[in-house]
Amino acid sequence: NFFLKISSMLIDRADLTNTKKYCILEIASRSNSLAKSLEKKKVKNILFQTIINKNIFVDNQKIVVTNFEDRVFSENTFDFCFCILSLNNSEKVQPIFKNVYNVLKKGGKFLTILPSTSCLKEFKYYFSNYFELPENKSFVPFLNIQSLGNLGTSSGFKDVIVDKEDFYLNISKPSEMWNFIRGVGESNYMLNRNKTNPKKSIFKKFLKDYQLAIIKNNLKHNTFTFNFFIGTK
Repeated sequence: NFFLKISSMLIDRADLTNTKKYCILEIASRSNSLAKSLEKKKVKNILFQTIINKNIFVDNQKIVVTNFEDRVFSENTFDFCFCILSLNNSEKVQPIFKNVYNVLKKGGKFLTILPSTSCLKEFKYYFSNYFELPENKSFVPFLNIQSLGNLGTSSGFKDVIVDKEDFYLNISKPSEMWNFIRGVGESNYMLNRNKTNPKKSIFKKFLKDYQLAIIKNNLKHNTFTFNFFIGTK
């Protein structure tokens, strides 16, 4: 439901109509949400999608398994390109923006959504204080609004728009937070981290204390803040 909601929001920001057929690319797709939202809004389209792993299930015959930065499509091919919560997993964002710029037709638009600096701020604050982590320790990868705007402009995009949107997640127990983080793919960014495995007894204590904090300290309310980027070729 969350992916369907943000897919719908991106489509609305693209100002698509149902009187024209569009050639659309979604890069690093992780679900069928964009295709379903296009269908629901009755947008005529030919949808191509790239996925970074062949085990990702996307119900579409026009799929290419490829890395983020690979050049796969011909230049001046697509009317729109979308990317939903995937780019911040790459260490080569600039080449990706340039590739997207090249495959778009003149006047085509690139729309993407990424986590912001304050994403998961309530949980991040509690977690960092509990384990006494340094304040500048990265929690999830992000690009701030200014950096995202500069990245778009330097890649050739014009009429760049970057804005922020808040979503709210209410939880009643820690497992609901873990499940949501896994569901939106944020846990994948920690696979290559420098691991410091706490003892099982310490983690159990953390779970117990976090459960109490959810109840007593109003930590059942959690903010997911995202940055939306729109750039025109």
